[in-house]
Amino acid sequence: MGTGKTIILVDGEAPPRFIPSTRFTLALLVFFAFIIQYSQRVNLPIAIICMVSRTESTENPLNTTKMISTNIVNDLNRNFIDVPTTTKPILTTIQKRGFLKDKQFNWSELKQQALLGGYWSGYIFTQVPGGWLATSIGPKWVYACSLSTSSVATLALTIMYFMSSTHFILMFILRFIIGVAHGVLFPATIALWSVWAVAQERSTLVSIGFCGTQFGTSLTMLLGGLSCRYLYSGWMYLFLLTSILGFIWLALWVTLTANSPRHTGKKRAISLASIPWKNIATSKPVVALIITHMSNLFGLFFFLTNLSKIITELYGVPSQYTGFILAFGFFLTLVTSLTSGILADALVRSKVMTLTTARKLFNSITSFVPVLCMISLCFCDASRQVLGVITILILLAVSGLGYGSAYTVNFADIVPAYSGVVFGIANTFASLAGFIGNLVAGIVVKQPILEQWRKLFIMFGIVYFIGGLVFLLFGSAIPRKWATFQTNTVKQTKANDEEMMPMNENE
Repeated sequence: MGTGKTIILVDGEAPPRFIPSTRFTLALLVFFAFIIQYSQRVNLPIAIICMVSRTESTENPLNTTKMISTNIVNDLNRNFIDVPTTTKPILTTIQKRGFLKDKQFNWSELKQQALLGGYWSGYIFTQVPGGWLATSIGPKWVYACSLSTSSVATLALTIMYFMSSTHFILMFILRFIIGVAHGVLFPATIALWSVWAVAQERSTLVSIGFCGTQFGTSLTMLLGGLSCRYLYSGWMYLFLLTSILGFIWLALWVTLTANSPRHTGKKRAISLASIPWKNIATSKPVVALIITHMSNLFGLFFFLTNLSKIITELYGVPSQYTGFILAFGFFLTLVTSLTSGILADALVRSKVMTLTTARKLFNSITSFVPVLCMISLCFCDASRQVLGVITILILLAVSGLGYGSAYTVNFADIVPAYSGVVFGIANTFASLAGFIGNLVAGIVVKQPILEQWRKLFIMFGIVYFIGGLVFLLFGSAIPRKWATFQTNTVKQTKANDEEMMPMNENE
């Protein structure tokens, strides 16, 4: 991956032009890639609201007219419901439109949870292979194969509309495939910036790309809610849109990108056996990074899937407002991710602090502020509704620092040659931890009351604190000697150890 040549900035030398530049264009394409990934990740959790029949035949309060039930089919051989669009319920306040009939499915809660979990069951398997492939064959084609596969599988989900019966297993397999395809993207991104970015720009470039995760989530939530509310079979439009966007992005990506700034030389093909596993396992900064990565994502993954339940069930906020609250929260995550990345790079370039100090500062904020949020949540219920919502917004806001300037960026700092692989390892454990968090929640929380949720808040507060403390004590941004690219140096005049970051820049 690259030509074996490295450029290292001389002390005081200005970095290459950023806007316009190939690096900036690449960052924008990564940004759109993550919009597509997250739109395809969360489209089912949003679409399932209008895919599943939840209404039974009921009467209105005045007993003057009977509401028309959508659950009009009771046939064990058919578990979907086909409602003619010409039949309009009486007293309907919202008129749906569209070219399709309104089709819904009779899925039990167990089947719904299985479908939602199908994505994650595939996602955990390709974290380490994704980093290894990005290092061996180049991140360009890992990205291309990932989103082309997921876009095809997402488009295939629309076949459910045309089937005479619900093939639940087929839908689970398609979601599993989407998860497998998406699992390589984060490790491939870390590997990508290890060769495309200088240390003084890495936070900015990474934060620009990762902003797509929050933007894609917010956008899909809003579009999904609107399509389900105003369109017959609104879930069909959501699957179609998120797959088509993937194909459009693919054409631009293949045309405009390269594996590295110089892509005419030999690729850095490596075998898994050649990776210095012993060094990885015994390096204090690497182990500290993996621990803080797991700790932060353990909490973040759990709350991303349960915040709507907390806001609605525990705080008593009407469900129609929950989507707007979370969309605003994810927007805050986007803002803090981008601004913290730019700020961290500015502080390092102006020599206000070293790269290691910057990483520890922002990682401490993204780890220790959630501890305070957990303490606050321990006292929030429906009687402290406003405080609970504000606390959740603060939690989402500070979580963005991890993506823009803290633990996520640090992999390319300390193990540039193996950053994708090591990130894949950490993300695999973090994803498993997220599963464990949901299992623990299912055991602990039997009723939506503060006394039961408080146990979880205390647990996550402890986990956040441990992750922040370990990185504060042992974290670093200085590359390990055994994890740097073996290259012929074109220009090498070091001002300090933290400027010795590999870069294949040639613009």
